[in-house]
Amino acid sequence: MRLLLAFLRRDLQIATAYRLNALLLFSGGLFTLTLFYFLARTVGEAPLVRSRYGTDYFSFALVGLATASLLRALQTGFGGAVRAAQNDGSLEPLLGAPLSTVHVITLMGAWPVVNALLRAVGLLAFGALLFGARLHIHPASFLLTLLLSALTFCALGLLSAAFVLVFKRGDPLTYALDALSYLFAGVLYPTDVLPPLLRAAARLLPATHALHALREAALRGAGPSELLPTWTILLLFCLVLWPLAAWALSAARRHVEQAGTLPHS
Repeated sequence: MRLLLAFLRRDLQIATAYRLNALLLFSGGLFTLTLFYFLARTVGEAPLVRSRYGTDYFSFALVGLATASLLRALQTGFGGAVRAAQNDGSLEPLLGAPLSTVHVITLMGAWPVVNALLRAVGLLAFGALLFGARLHIHPASFLLTLLLSALTFCALGLLSAAFVLVFKRGDPLTYALDALSYLFAGVLYPTDVLPPLLRAAARLLPATHALHALREAALRGAGPSELLPTWTILLLFCLVLWPLAAWALSAARRHVEQAGTLPHS
């Protein structure tokens, strides 16, 4: 815990040193909310959204955007932290600590995870307070779904970090998965509008299940018994992806140490 707090304190100090960046992020969030608020007014009543979630299109899109921004940040945050450490020369001493590779990379990515969670919650809060989004959140269901979704996508982020560790550039598979999630997972429209084949393929994406469960918990106030099947699917993703991520990071570290490319940026 002390190590985690030390990493968070360090990265928070770095983040607060660039106040203009924080202001730009805040302004960008408000711009996005305003854009989708007026888009929702243009769309008007969305019968499919109303029948499925009992709410208006803006509230539906708000949860989708907040979730998608969170999941993207979790996918890219660990790789970004590794790349930054490669560039400033701190990666080699960090990996020299008496900790496993997955432990070190997880600590390095702690601030991007916390920051992403705060931004996602902020989007929901501002959407409700400033734009009248109709949220009916079941606290326990929402928090547990958020935890399972974050764990799933943190594992994907660690897999991406293994790629960055070896190739010293962004992971193209992460960006492909992000694009597929926007297209097929139901970020801005229900998956019910997709053709049957694409709808079936969408179920292979963890974002589809995360979005579904978070919308059920945030828009309909669904309880644990209703979300248990989706939680089971997210847990299965975690059980597969976390061991895979740990193996990939260990293999990546062995490769760069044997090749002598660890200190190179």
